[in-house]
Amino acid sequence: MTIRGAFIGIDRYVSNAIRDLSGASRDAKALWALFSDTIPAQIFTLLSDGKATYSEVSSLLKSTLTGAQCDDVVIVTFSGHGTHEGSIVCHDTDPEKLTDTSISVQYLADLFRESSARVVLCILDCCFSGTAPARVFEASPIPRSHANVLSEVAGRGRLFLSASSFDEPAWEHPGHRHGLLTKAILDCLRESEGGISLPTSLDDIMQRVRVEAARLGKTQTPVLYGLVEGGITLPALKPGAKFREAFPEYGSALVDTKLESLGAFGIPAPVIAEWQKYFKDGLNTLQVRAVNETRVLDGASAVVVAPTSAGKTFIGELAACKALADGRRAVFLLPYKALASEKYDQFERLYGQTLGWRIVRCTGDYADQTTLLVQGKYELALLTYEMYLNLMVTNPSILTQVGLVVVDEAQFITDPGRGITVELIFTYLLTARAQDIAPQVICLSAVIGDVNNLDQWLNATPLISYDRPVPLTEGVLNRSGLYRYLDEAGKERHEQLLDPHTIVQRRDKPSAQDVIVPLAKKLLSEGEKILVFRNQRGKAEGAAAYLAKDLQLPSAHEALDLLPEYDLSSTSTVLRQCLAGGTAFHNSNLKKEEKVVVEQAFRDPASNVRVLAATTTVAAGINTPASTVILAESEFVGEDGRKFTVAEYKNMAGRAGRVGFNEQGKAILIAANDNEASQLFGTYVRGSLERIQSTFNPKQLDTWIVRLLAQVPSVPKSEVVHLLLNTYGGYCANKANSNWRAIIEQALGNLLKRMLELGLLEEENERVQLSLLGRACGQSALSFVSAMRLVELIKKLPAGTATPSALVAIVQALPESDSSYTPMFRKGTKESVRPSEASQRFGAAVIMTLQNYAPDMFAYYARCKRAAIMHDWITGVPVEKIEKRYTVTPFQGKVGYGDIRGIADTTRFYLRSASQIAQLLVVNMNPHTESLDDILRRLEVGLPSEALPLLNIPFPLERGEYLQLRASGVLNESQFQGLAGEQLREILGKSRAKQIERLRNVTQTASEQ
Repeated sequence: MTIRGAFIGIDRYVSNAIRDLSGASRDAKALWALFSDTIPAQIFTLLSDGKATYSEVSSLLKSTLTGAQCDDVVIVTFSGHGTHEGSIVCHDTDPEKLTDTSISVQYLADLFRESSARVVLCILDCCFSGTAPARVFEASPIPRSHANVLSEVAGRGRLFLSASSFDEPAWEHPGHRHGLLTKAILDCLRESEGGISLPTSLDDIMQRVRVEAARLGKTQTPVLYGLVEGGITLPALKPGAKFREAFPEYGSALVDTKLESLGAFGIPAPVIAEWQKYFKDGLNTLQVRAVNETRVLDGASAVVVAPTSAGKTFIGELAACKALADGRRAVFLLPYKALASEKYDQFERLYGQTLGWRIVRCTGDYADQTTLLVQGKYELALLTYEMYLNLMVTNPSILTQVGLVVVDEAQFITDPGRGITVELIFTYLLTARAQDIAPQVICLSAVIGDVNNLDQWLNATPLISYDRPVPLTEGVLNRSGLYRYLDEAGKERHEQLLDPHTIVQRRDKPSAQDVIVPLAKKLLSEGEKILVFRNQRGKAEGAAAYLAKDLQLPSAHEALDLLPEYDLSSTSTVLRQCLAGGTAFHNSNLKKEEKVVVEQAFRDPASNVRVLAATTTVAAGINTPASTVILAESEFVGEDGRKFTVAEYKNMAGRAGRVGFNEQGKAILIAANDNEASQLFGTYVRGSLERIQSTFNPKQLDTWIVRLLAQVPSVPKSEVVHLLLNTYGGYCANKANSNWRAIIEQALGNLLKRMLELGLLEEENERVQLSLLGRACGQSALSFVSAMRLVELIKKLPAGTATPSALVAIVQALPESDSSYTPMFRKGTKESVRPSEASQRFGAAVIMTLQNYAPDMFAYYARCKRAAIMHDWITGVPVEKIEKRYTVTPFQGKVGYGDIRGIADTTRFYLRSASQIAQLLVVNMNPHTESLDDILRRLEVGLPSEALPLLNIPFPLERGEYLQLRASGVLNESQFQGLAGEQLREILGKSRAKQIERLRNVTQTASEQ
């Protein structure tokens, strides 16, 4: 007797209309490996993903079934998508030609009848009908047939097991990454000690599937057809070499510092080979601990806390590569677009181009690959916190696809503005565990004083290290040139770093410039690269400018040649002057293209940019390594004017000395006098790091509840408090105070009553759920107060005026917009022209609405000013003209590119939420053909509607170049591609035209191939 097996599993599909899966390929591989290990010398064939084409699947089924002899046993398993008609969907199935490109049940039936095998067992872990998002082919063009086609296949000597009834979907288990049916088969066949009676085991398997589906809140009823005379017994399946090779996570391997040792965990050899090019010294101590002690490559969740440059980001990469090797998808969450873009470029080069992994990015830009992410057409995704939370809430199926979530800079959970977003992401992940959706979670954080039960809340293992691979000296420099510091051993020392005579007052009063200039000269003479942190955009620009003048460094001509040439801001001119003197600055007044040039130049050891002055956002992870970091201030500016936390200071200081760049780092705080020097040394150099904590505030209970309720369809009224208990804030508060639940329940009762009265909540049979309006508010990024204000403002608009463009103005009256910085001249009446300017652009009725809830006239003027600036931005007014139009004086209320970009980003962030709420409040909200997506895109890129088709050009241009093309009558990709070389040079200049012609040729060649 010979046992013939065909094991087929398909996760990846060519057509974008077919959702990719997570566990089908693993199903086939596991069954093939177990049978091969347990019953050697048989004919077992594995076919998965790209190899499982219609032709190959058809051929394998035919050869396996018709090639069997009369004493043979044939086992056929398929995991993947099934159509409503009962067909098997192959890797290359075409939805438009379904009949010709999928395996029909009739074809299976014919092969079964033709087979001479004594026993044929066929297991189909796929759907035969239904519209569920997992293991269902949702776009079948063939009309549904309710005929039970399974009976045609089964017969005497034949067993046919389907994952679900003919009118049910089949489901994947998100935790185990197997189909429910295959998971039950694997468990049942491995648990037996002796021989397995197939009919008896199949009954047990079906029972397990029904129970597990119920735990997931689903209905799935396996069906068994057929009969085998005399029965059949198989040996218990035991994992051996093939199974351990395919699923190394079931082992207990250890690694050393050599990257090759990661192969024991199933990390593909090509990945290790690529890493060896970048990490010459192999794994460091922290990374070895993460693998051997924390077991991140065995699927364990972890909270990793370590200093900058300690290598914690690579721990996330290790876990991600292991997840991908296991057929799981991985998601990286980052705080800023710039970080996400930097990581995307790095991962695309390393894993995309080299290894063929699909990398996608979603940061809120028009070029986002959101559709690919929702459809599961990726291996590795990079998102900002806000984008991932929004997508999770509006597309719950996203979470079932993911096997790993890496949260970089997780200390942002303590951030007053964005902490709620990070905490809600974690809360959403924890809530999903009730449905057995439990992706591995890796939190990566800069140094903090105490994890404060964060690890326990997440059910994660803490991995904490305060060791830096690159030693860092930290200290304070006073105006006499004395540097008081702690050495590598933590011992206090003093050094006369500067000659007191070199510190000369350069202005009418002492300033940081007096110390920075001679300090920079000394450090540069010693071959160092310097990063100067300033707490304002203007100070960063000013520091770079006076250092360029005083230091007289060689020109950074290579960086100057890469800068954009059109739609320049006033800051663009300053940057050119600085680069000509070998310095640069990095702040929000720079355009994206300018920031990229500055970052790359400062990272390049061969570049002439030796000094970079930057605002504090550079400390959040952008790769800008320096030998020495100078901190000129210790507080933020603005209404709060709060001091830096010790953690924030450590992040900035940690930019000094990076592995592969500088093997010694130095951080220098500048003090104005001896008293301040002692204070800074005690607070920051010797200071204790703050503990991590939730931003939950009982005064914002309404915001938290509406956001939490948006994550669930409905909940018993008595259990709403559990939503809060699931949060990190609720977990810590309840742990610290046994009466917390009782206190919060009373406040919650009053809140729910208010929400019912406002029409945000609906109650039925003691269960509550958000109304459509409430859900729109809860799924938005708005606070409860803002959402309610928006509802009232929209209701006050005259009929027919609540268009998306009008909402651009209306969102300026939200508290979030009011709290953002708006350059204003707060003397006299020069800003009083703003309502008139805004009315000319949006209409008086819309602008009158902005008076509501304005605390004073200047707040009203600021709203109007922001609205008018946005109108000019999206209609293509040049940046320099916008700056001049809305700047009263260069010294107070100066409008820069960073202000324009900041207002546009804030407006865009809240506009989609405002539009969704407006659609529920106003019938026929959009009587015109105006598109919300167009407005959002225009806010992002600063272009008028007629120029948006230019964004279809297959490589990005910058705003000034799009405006140049528009001014020349070029309004779409076709017209652009039709431009001759001479025309392109006339429009964009010789240098840029040459670069673009090269890009055109590359993209044209790629499309032809």
